[in-house]
Amino acid sequence: MSLAEPDVVVIPAGDALLDAPPRTIHVNIFAVARAPVSNRDYAAFVAAESHQAPAGFDAAAARPVEQVSWADAVGYCRWLSLGTGRVYRLPDEYEWEKAARAGVLDSLGQIREWTNTWRDGARVLRGGSTADPRDDAFFSRRMPATDDLRGVGFRVVHSMTGR
Repeated sequence: MSLAEPDVVVIPAGDALLDAPPRTIHVNIFAVARAPVSNRDYAAFVAAESHQAPAGFDAAAARPVEQVSWADAVGYCRWLSLGTGRVYRLPDEYEWEKAARAGVLDSLGQIREWTNTWRDGARVLRGGSTADPRDDAFFSRRMPATDDLRGVGFRVVHSMTGR
């Protein structure tokens, strides 16, 4: 099976001033998708895996897919990895923030995005949906998997360090 790969930008390894309050954090090299996974991208996964589509899903829409659980996002990453032969995963929160601060993320602020980071008993969401205050875009949002998923989607990273 051969799938179209997402348009990614390579973010070089290095130290960055991240987090709140800001501190120096080393982030390894990775390639981040410019755009969140769209409804069209997610439709291929839904069809191939007979996966349950999220509420309000429009398979033809180019906008970011929403109402996706963390487990569903990980399932998509696994499916994309198997189909392309490359390792795709969710970004950790510092990768997401470094890419956001570098200005390479399209559609920033349209949805809250899952990360692969677990903190304080919940998965960390980054960014903000169109309903959130604009100044919250870089701050962590922690959300248990049972909470409302409206405005929640994800983007992928291509792992370049073997993890």
